[in-house]
Amino acid sequence: MPGGYLAAANWADAYQTGSRIPNLDASTAVDMMFGERPPRWILVLNGLRNRIVGLIGLKAGEISVDQAQAGGFPILSQSEDTVVAGFDDWHLDFRIVTRTAAGPEGSEVSLATFVRRRHWFGYLYIFLITPFHKLIVRRLLANVK
Repeated sequence: MPGGYLAAANWADAYQTGSRIPNLDASTAVDMMFGERPPRWILVLNGLRNRIVGLIGLKAGEISVDQAQAGGFPILSQSEDTVVAGFDDWHLDFRIVTRTAAGPEGSEVSLATFVRRRHWFGYLYIFLITPFHKLIVRRLLANVK
């Protein structure tokens, strides 16, 4: 797995987009991605996910913007060009890494997800949520144009 954000990661994906905003830092990119309020369809999917996983003891995740969080996930480290968020749960550990490469005429923004699936349920969980994950990540990146 590329990157040193999560030891023993066994699943990853990454998406990148360009932004017309020059010298965009990672914190601002995260704020732009999650905006003041995520689209209703993302909130509905997240609410459904929380109801289902709450029945089996997984942590709930709320999509929000908060100084100590990135999209509802705790920020673990932060620098001018990188914000790392995520947490560990019994079925998997994950990190969401937002990076920016700022230039004077625009910036590149990447959003990578690293996951360490702990056992069969982690593998099943990632299999089931991947189509929704892809839709959400692409929508979030569209907010930084």
